[in-house]
Amino acid sequence: MKKAFTLIELLVVIAIIAILAAILFPVFAQAKNAAKKTVDLSNMKQVGTAFMLYAGDNDDYLPLTSYPAATNSWAIRCQPYTKSWDLFRSPGDNSAFWPARGTKWPDETVPLDDPRWQNYRTTSYLLNAFMSGTYGGSGTYATTSSLAAPANVIYVVLADDKVAPRDHYHPFYWGTPSETASGYMQNMTFDAAKDETKEIKLRAFSEGSNYAYADGHAKFGKWNQLWWRDIPNGIYAGSFDPRNTGRAN
Repeated sequence: MKKAFTLIELLVVIAIIAILAAILFPVFAQAKNAAKKTVDLSNMKQVGTAFMLYAGDNDDYLPLTSYPAATNSWAIRCQPYTKSWDLFRSPGDNSAFWPARGTKWPDETVPLDDPRWQNYRTTSYLLNAFMSGTYGGSGTYATTSSLAAPANVIYVVLADDKVAPRDHYHPFYWGTPSETASGYMQNMTFDAAKDETKEIKLRAFSEGSNYAYADGHAKFGKWNQLWWRDIPNGIYAGSFDPRNTGRAN
């Protein structure tokens, strides 16, 4: 006759399973996060390449941005260079400003006057408004050749989940002093207590996020390495400032 398991033996088995789960689940979570980070970095690199192609076809000008991310968004302007909407949505983006998962969006079959283009995100990624030509009046940094060290200047970032539908961020409002005197915009875009921007998802992948630079390359970085000020030399926004020439990251 077969001998049944005793209560103690069952408890031992359960304890072993619990220990194995405690060991393996964090490993699985780390692997999943690493996979998302890799996909996001690939997206960034492809978006960076699209900008270089766009500038090459438009007298060196980078694409304009819009608010909200409507029908003239850079994501729509650059779509012919990417041939895909999928790479505009990061696996690290958990924003409520997207339709339900599984819904195909953006959808090129939807007319451009449809209000969903205004209400939903068209992209997880934001462009540096310093270089959009739509801020600061002069468009001083609207071309790639206007940047002394494009490999040092961050252009594309992953939007924080709470950022409403738009396609750009505002580094000239961050911190004190800022490039432009606007208390409202400073409060909206920057957390003075933490000395951090509210616009970027700074820790999408463990302690940092991926960033694409103005020369088209992309890599992982941490906020405390990228955000700094050099006020005597007119640098207000560290690696996000187009005047940054002497501090590579």
